[in-house]
Amino acid sequence: MTRRTRPLTTAFIGCVLVLAGCSPTPPPAVYPSEDPKIPVPPIPAPLNGEKFIADPCTAITVQQLNDIGFSGGTQERDPGGTRCDIKFGNLARVGAWRSQGFRETLRFLYTEHAKGHGAGINNRWDELIVNGYPGVIVRVEDNIPSHKDKGPVSCTLALGIDNDTLIYLNAATYESPQAGPWRYDPCGATKKVAELAITNLRS
Repeated sequence: MTRRTRPLTTAFIGCVLVLAGCSPTPPPAVYPSEDPKIPVPPIPAPLNGEKFIADPCTAITVQQLNDIGFSGGTQERDPGGTRCDIKFGNLARVGAWRSQGFRETLRFLYTEHAKGHGAGINNRWDELIVNGYPGVIVRVEDNIPSHKDKGPVSCTLALGIDNDTLIYLNAATYESPQAGPWRYDPCGATKKVAELAITNLRS
């Protein structure tokens, strides 16, 4: 015999809410651990992290990239609203994004590095300062063996824009003519993109 389950009544649901304090609230957000003892470079003046989170495409424009030597370009936003890409031809692109699921900080990045985490994704740790703002080149994609002498094909930089927001910037040039003077210098392009993002996120 199949046992039939009685649906929950409004009265029963109300009793549950009373027992729980009559104030159903969502569970607290779980944030990643940050080690306060790890030294982290200071951020000189907070940029507009809320602006970037609302729309990552506010970090960089097609016109600005054309002004520094890229040609053409089509802007695309990901459906989740965490990433903006500007694509040039079939290969080259410039991207700006933030972590999905939680809001990373520069201290979180340094904490993860100290723990040895992320080695499967990030293969570099080159600290730098861009117009006064601390950043780290965290990933460089090497060229194919026969083109090693032409330099890498992609470079990713993590940039602290305020004490609560870490953003990622990437230039993937892949020897593409559309990358102009950055064709063989994706890390140089990424640093320039970071300079433009700092300017755009000042307000």
